[in-house]
Amino acid sequence: MSFLKNLGEKAASAAQTIGSKSQELMEIGRLKLQITQTESDIKRLKQELGEVVYNAYSKDEEFPVEQIAKIGSDITGKYAEIEETKAKIQDIQEKSGQTE
Repeated sequence: MSFLKNLGEKAASAAQTIGSKSQELMEIGRLKLQITQTESDIKRLKQELGEVVYNAYSKDEEFPVEQIAKIGSDITGKYAEIEETKAKIQDIQEKSGQTE
């Protein structure tokens, strides 16, 4: 009977480990998707910045410095978000013993 009890405990432990790993992988996947979405935001903001600058240039107007600074600041913030998200991924991987 001791053998069956031990086997049952090992099976329960294995199931718990698998569940934990699955949860970690899902969280890492969610965070990577968040990075991809933030990168898309950066691309959109850079395009917007280019349009603002080009429109002012093509109309021989002064550059809208405040608008340019705002967009630049938004882009910098998005890069910071990516770094924070990467740190979260690294934290999860270190806690679970994974490396990528």
